[in-house]
Amino acid sequence: MPGHFTFYSNQIEGDMAWFSEAEAKHAIQVLRYGVGEKIEFTNGLGIRFEGEIATTSKKDFSAKITSRVEENKPNSIHLFMGVLKAGDRMEWAVEKCTELGVETIVFVSTKNSERAKVNLERMNKVAMSAMKQSHGAFLPEILQLTFDESMRWGDGKKSNKVIAYCEFAEMDQAEKIKDLALPAAVFIGPEGDFTREEVEKAYSNGWKILMLGDQILRSETAAVSVTAALRMLHL
Repeated sequence: MPGHFTFYSNQIEGDMAWFSEAEAKHAIQVLRYGVGEKIEFTNGLGIRFEGEIATTSKKDFSAKITSRVEENKPNSIHLFMGVLKAGDRMEWAVEKCTELGVETIVFVSTKNSERAKVNLERMNKVAMSAMKQSHGAFLPEILQLTFDESMRWGDGKKSNKVIAYCEFAEMDQAEKIKDLALPAAVFIGPEGDFTREEVEKAYSNGWKILMLGDQILRSETAAVSVTAALRMLHL
């Protein structure tokens, strides 16, 4: 019997679930699960399932659902992150923030971003792997927006919106992590930070300045650190 693994299915009807070719490769070919064996899986929307494998092939497999439990949704954290030059650094941030239960990850093209496009398909694969590895039940929504689009995000939503900026002159007026209530949207800049104009635009759109201390953090470090701090503070 293989060890404890979590799988993913978004094709569920009644008491049956069907799994993709990628899941079949992992479960059937690599881990050697067979018909009749018990598995645990999630739909990425907060429901955990237990089931028994009903059919297998190289391209897919199915399972009969034996139980389901709906998990409590964690307090919402929405991460906005300036697009970085190195894709692997963004992947690392996605992996860790998924483990920490971030609800939304938005890559934003800013003035200092050194690349235009983010491979969202790849980022979703990284997030799915992280969710399964950490036995999570919620798959974050991952998307890319322009800076102006991101400014309009949250209109009508009850979220505290903060933007981290290294050169804010009046840091005594900035928000502190320990005082930030959830749900919250946190905006982390790219290499080279935001421009002053971007920060002023964010401020005029209801984003408050967030203080992260005197030491300059790499963008992905800041993203994960803020997420971890918020999650630990609001367990």
